[in-house]
Amino acid sequence: MQEPASEPNRTSDTSLDSMTDAPNQHRRIVAVQGAVQLVSALAAMRVSDERRRAETVENHLIVHDLSAPGDQGARFADCLRNLAMQAGKWQSIRYLPLADMLRFQASLKAGSWEAATKTMRSDMQFDSCNELLLGQNLLFINNLLARSFPTAETACYGDGVGLNFTAEYYSPGSEKVGGFRALERWFRYRIRALRGKSTPEMAMPMKSKKHAVAFQKHYLLLANQFDQQLDRFEQMHESDFAQLFGLFSDSLPQLAEQTCATLEAELANAEQVIVLLTSNFSETKRMTLEGEVACCMEMVLRKQKKPNALLVIKPHPRDSQEKISAIESEARKTFRSVVTLADPWTFFVPFESVFDRYFVSNPRVQAMTSVVCSSSACVSLELLYGQTCELGFGARNVRRHFATKWQELRVRHEADLNRLVQRIRKSASRRIAA
Repeated sequence: MQEPASEPNRTSDTSLDSMTDAPNQHRRIVAVQGAVQLVSALAAMRVSDERRRAETVENHLIVHDLSAPGDQGARFADCLRNLAMQAGKWQSIRYLPLADMLRFQASLKAGSWEAATKTMRSDMQFDSCNELLLGQNLLFINNLLARSFPTAETACYGDGVGLNFTAEYYSPGSEKVGGFRALERWFRYRIRALRGKSTPEMAMPMKSKKHAVAFQKHYLLLANQFDQQLDRFEQMHESDFAQLFGLFSDSLPQLAEQTCATLEAELANAEQVIVLLTSNFSETKRMTLEGEVACCMEMVLRKQKKPNALLVIKPHPRDSQEKISAIESEARKTFRSVVTLADPWTFFVPFESVFDRYFVSNPRVQAMTSVVCSSSACVSLELLYGQTCELGFGARNVRRHFATKWQELRVRHEADLNRLVQRIRKSASRRIAA
């Protein structure tokens, strides 16, 4: 990858000094920590705005705790800022890197939120807010924003493409998640940081059940597919997701000229295309690097049918360069052509945007493409584009390569995602038959 971009501006060019609450003005804070989350938040904003036609909406974006290894966080945030500005108007855009998140959390060591909420309001340059649009629960930033603006409506746009689940869904049964444990981990990180031995996964902001926010509203695309069952929610629209992914695809040839030219040329010559979408399992210590590379290669090799098959690798934005290089090195032993989307733009944008421009627009290419992935990225590809995906490593490999405390959760999650994919396919078949 190229040299890192400079850290994104903490605010947009719009001056905030003269902000006042005007009649019929609706002030909204949106918090995201990823590109697909940004798309979900934007889709939720559109639904919310449908009932605010008589109001002036003032939007403020916070990009927070991206948990990317090394120096990738600033580039990731810069990409999210660019995408957000393509999709709409923002009164301010702020990036809260890990150092800022830990600064907020440090004020809690004595058990007081007053300093943290005062700093948040000062950073935002206003004291009141009408709506908070937040990601899934347990995040420290959600609790901090809810406490900083207690009169705001708290709304959740889910996880991934508008999915919902409980706070316990991703929590290992043996893991005691709580304030004391989180604070203990923070002090351990600070001590190791002073010794120059800190690692990205140790620097994760607090995640605790006590940080759960009682959301007043949920915006969802695919509701109640996992362990949470909500009686009331606002339905997001597939068309908004497709339009946003398509919008972001328009800038690909300009912002990733070399990568896109290479991809286009390789797709034109390929007889078979396999796309690998990775996740950041080894980076979060859920499995070893060697185990993750082995599982990824097993998935793609099962799909390889042609001797000159093209492999397209789309890394997760939080993947380490070490892992990306290891997968690519192994792949080149078998595949004649390998294209890795690892430039400073395609590395961070949603793969759906790449797929929209270079696969969906070319029926011949999409027909010969197989997608293998280890995350919920399969959901949007199946739902929006009818692209069949092979999901997950399988129970045997999970129990062989995942850390013990994560094994059963991972097996269950893969089973849940596969059931959801089957429902999407059945629904699509019914629509075609009708």
